[in-house]
Amino acid sequence: MREYTIEELKNVVRPELGDSVPLELFRILRIIGMREILGESSGAALYMIGKKVGNMIGASDLEAFKDEIIKLRIGKPEVEVIDGDHLIVKLYECITCAGFTYTGEMFCDLESGIIAGLMEKVYNKKARSTQVKSWSVGYNYCEFNILLY
Repeated sequence: MREYTIEELKNVVRPELGDSVPLELFRILRIIGMREILGESSGAALYMIGKKVGNMIGASDLEAFKDEIIKLRIGKPEVEVIDGDHLIVKLYECITCAGFTYTGEMFCDLESGIIAGLMEKVYNKKARSTQVKSWSVGYNYCEFNILLY
């Protein structure tokens, strides 16, 4: 199977409709479609897809990390460096769950993977991201613990 580059994917020719799609469509595909097809494994699959995306896009430092998250309209990130191998990322206006009613479950696996993939490029280390807070469990932001190894 052929792999596509970011440059190929950026080539959008829609003179009237432009390069944006409604967030509602993204959420239908992401939350309903992926779960319908992959079931319980959808979270792990979305995390791995996100990690691949983050690695493909890359970021040279934390400012570039924040810029990429905003440019892709994934959310508005705040980064706190706890120590050399531990960071916390708060993501406001998360693409997947901002505005969701309380569901009791966290499902921002794609965002978690993208964050981990970008952090791998920033720090040139492996990264694991774990979501610990979400709009869908009563917060007005998502929070991710990032461990570098």
